[in-house]
Amino acid sequence: MNSYDLLQAVRYDAYIGDALAFTAYTDARLLIEMNDKLLSVFGDGVLKARSGYWAKELIATTMIGKSRYRIPPRSCVGGCEKIEVADSAGGSWYRLKEVPLAEFQLYEGPIAGQLGQPLVYTIQGDQVILAPTPGASAPLRWTYYIRPSKLVPQQSTTNFGGVVRGRITAINTTARTLTVNALPFDQLVDPPAAITSGSQLIDVVHPNGWFELALVDAPQTFAGLVFTVGGTASMADIELGDFVRVADQTDWPCLPEDYHRTLADITAAKVMVERGVPNDALVTNTVHDLERFRSSIVPRVKSEPKTVPVSLKTRGYWRPTWLRYP
Repeated sequence: MNSYDLLQAVRYDAYIGDALAFTAYTDARLLIEMNDKLLSVFGDGVLKARSGYWAKELIATTMIGKSRYRIPPRSCVGGCEKIEVADSAGGSWYRLKEVPLAEFQLYEGPIAGQLGQPLVYTIQGDQVILAPTPGASAPLRWTYYIRPSKLVPQQSTTNFGGVVRGRITAINTTARTLTVNALPFDQLVDPPAAITSGSQLIDVVHPNGWFELALVDAPQTFAGLVFTVGGTASMADIELGDFVRVADQTDWPCLPEDYHRTLADITAAKVMVERGVPNDALVTNTVHDLERFRSSIVPRVKSEPKTVPVSLKTRGYWRPTWLRYP
């Protein structure tokens, strides 16, 4: 369901089908409510599952003498999965260990500003602080859970004979170019208008599955219908038929289509509470849908049981203290 279909479902559920009669609930207002529910209700389940949904990678470069690096601004709250650095010898990735802020001074070294190979990190506000402070430039890889793009008025539908905008018709990963059938709109300007500036960042959105992002916050330049993607972000996930969008905008919620209606129902229930309309039946149905959602995403691969770490020490090698001394 795109945002147009979702809005119709919300209006139907909440008995506000006539937009002229319910002027407080414009499409823009309902999209705000829907985006809030997507984050607050579904975000918690996706993050706790830790199954790779919404997970993205960002590769930066450490700088000599610089210990503080900003968390990707589109990361969910608590959405940092892991941070890795490539070692200076062979370029192999190794994972940094997170330590509490209260203990971080133990890892900074005896001399303020001492440089070395980062081993640990702590988080302060929106900054990740590495210790020791990097003494050489090296790739820094973040794995984080991205905050879903904002739902905006749809621009890719044939419901009313409209133009399908931003659909990718050709990909050249060597030249880092994407050809689209028509320039996508920036839906948050008034009135919405096609991209006009290379200063606008872009995303690439899958139009099916989980409607995930194949490219995030990429700089671009364009000539005609051909976008040249700047930066070094991988284009490996982009496929023909994906859609170019202005960064942080999408026509589809980042959920499997099985649960798009659930998002509409949750939003409608919120509207009904505000209007003082009974919504018990709708809430009950929604609770069951959310239970199915949380159970269906964990584990991700059903045939593979989770590995349980087992100690390889023998019985004679080690015993707990309470067994040694009665």
